[in-house]
Amino acid sequence: MKPRLTIIGLGRLGASIGLALKKTGAELEIIGHDKNRDAIGAAQKLGAVDRGEWNLYNAVDGAGLIVLSMPLAGVLENIGLLRNDVPPGVIVTDTATVKGPVLQAAKAFDPRVHFIGGNPVFRPTLDGVMPGAQASADLFQNAVYCLTPTSKSDPDAVQVLTGFISMLGAKPLYMDPVEHDGLAAGAQHLATATQAMLLKTTTASSGWRELNKFAGPDFFQATELATREPGSTAQVLLAQREPLSLWLDQYVQSLRELKNLLAQDDSAALEKWLKTAQTEREQWLLNKVGETSQSVDFSEVRSGASRMFLGGLAGRFGGEKKK
Repeated sequence: MKPRLTIIGLGRLGASIGLALKKTGAELEIIGHDKNRDAIGAAQKLGAVDRGEWNLYNAVDGAGLIVLSMPLAGVLENIGLLRNDVPPGVIVTDTATVKGPVLQAAKAFDPRVHFIGGNPVFRPTLDGVMPGAQASADLFQNAVYCLTPTSKSDPDAVQVLTGFISMLGAKPLYMDPVEHDGLAAGAQHLATATQAMLLKTTTASSGWRELNKFAGPDFFQATELATREPGSTAQVLLAQREPLSLWLDQYVQSLRELKNLLAQDDSAALEKWLKTAQTEREQWLLNKVGETSQSVDFSEVRSGASRMFLGGLAGRFGGEKKK
């Protein structure tokens, strides 16, 4: 009998997980669940899952690994629904960008259920192009996939998830959950907050009636993150309120620096300030921020990862279906 993995949430991310695993040719049964029946049908049509299950509890029955592939609100909701229905030994992970509230909610599982948080971070290409909006087997290639085990995490479960991540084509990065959330607040959630502030500042202005006529592609790109579902965004920002407040203090300091440079009317100083920021961005795009020149053959890594993942998953099962 093949090891079984269940993906809950079959949007771009969940479907891409299924496609990436299928591309490896691994002897693995992939079950997919989504509240949206159309999403299940689309994932099946793509070949991302072997079987779609609209009933959540049927979907996780017999699974050795359950992946909650959705934003924070959905992860918390599904943990609440499944807290009494995941048998001991099963590994559960998620893809939310915040780990604190997820790990707190996961305490509702049986202590013998192995919950380990995850967060895939997709890098733009060297020319600055982000991965496409459609599900793809190659979505995770060279992505950084954060894992946030705790001191109580089962080492074997961590090893299984490491193999899972490597099979997707991503690079595992192990982090303390608190450290993860502090860094995510600066690199991910600060961007959402500042874009929301830009949108609020301009649209609430008395001059917006005329100002909007000048709002072109730059304005669109600079406010796109602020258009995400407000309830979900508010939940994430509130969950990150402590580290985000610290990052906002630094952002305000940078705004003061810019304001002072404008007041000084010093073209050379302003150009230097802008150039410094641009250089750091270029280093980030080239993946040279604190990196060494050492190269790794990830084809070899993924070959070993497949054996590690499937071997570790084979002995885990979801128990008998509830009557």
